[in-house]
Amino acid sequence: MALALAAGTAHAQLSVKASLDSTRLVMGHITAVRLDIVDRADSPATLLVDKEQMPPQVEPVDWVDGDTTDIGNGLVEIKRALIIQSFDSGVYTLPPFCLVSGRDTVRSNKLTIKVEPVDVSQMKDINPIADAIDFEKKWYDFLPDWLVDYWLWMLLAVVVIAGGVAAYLIATRKVKVNIIPQKKKLPPYEIAVRRLNALKEAGLWERGQEKDYYTRLIDILRDYLQERFGINAMEMTSQQIVKALSANEATRMPNRHMRNIVEIADFVKFAKARPLPDDNVKAFNNAMQFVEETRPAPEPEAEGTGGSAAVTGTPVPAPDQAPSAGTNLKNGKEDSSCN
Repeated sequence: MALALAAGTAHAQLSVKASLDSTRLVMGHITAVRLDIVDRADSPATLLVDKEQMPPQVEPVDWVDGDTTDIGNGLVEIKRALIIQSFDSGVYTLPPFCLVSGRDTVRSNKLTIKVEPVDVSQMKDINPIADAIDFEKKWYDFLPDWLVDYWLWMLLAVVVIAGGVAAYLIATRKVKVNIIPQKKKLPPYEIAVRRLNALKEAGLWERGQEKDYYTRLIDILRDYLQERFGINAMEMTSQQIVKALSANEATRMPNRHMRNIVEIADFVKFAKARPLPDDNVKAFNNAMQFVEETRPAPEPEAEGTGGSAAVTGTPVPAPDQAPSAGTNLKNGKEDSSCN
């Protein structure tokens, strides 16, 4: 390692002296090699250190520049220091430092340094090992390290998997619908017959309420025509109803019953006339007969199965149709005996 320094050219004027801060060095510590150099101010010289002769156990650490003092006669005094360190115990000789100016060379004195091992028994600043500090543990301190390190990714994976499973279940599940059993809708025929029987039981015309009786009778038939044949009878006049029934193949023949009913009904509602009891009974029987003749044909039932009895209406016998006394209903002959 070579360092350049300012020095004079005259051999007699150049000088370099070396000294140690301490000739005894503890392993791992550092010490300084002090150099006092006299050199010419106007001519540089070179300071050389023979690294090949430097013991390998002694390691140069750094150069430290000191003060430069003018001592007169064109000379300057330069102070420098080389910091050294060693990690091997033993006695080592440091080679001289050489100050070279042109053909002239000036060498410093050699130095001897003793590196001593660390005396562990004399170390008083080593404190005894302290007891382990008992930190309050949290719940996550009991979890495995891999779980603590990757919990966020694992949570994200669980969310993604759960979302996928939920989407699959929603897409493939069979929707269970609580179906409330609906009451079977009665056919128009049965509804009409039941309403006619209820009208009969109400006994309106017997109490002098003929107008209400015929109004309800016509309304029952209008509703029946709407549900059974799709005829919007509620918006039709009596004559329009009769005409619509005549144009329908299924109602053409039973239309005679409807014609008889609407004639009496219009007579009562618009002329404010009071029909005879026989007329009231005849209108009811015509209505029942019209419904019976236009009822759908019953569907064939499977053998061995029983069906519910159909609702049928009971025609009201007219007063002049009652059987006479003395008629033998068993053999159809008149029997004059009173036995």
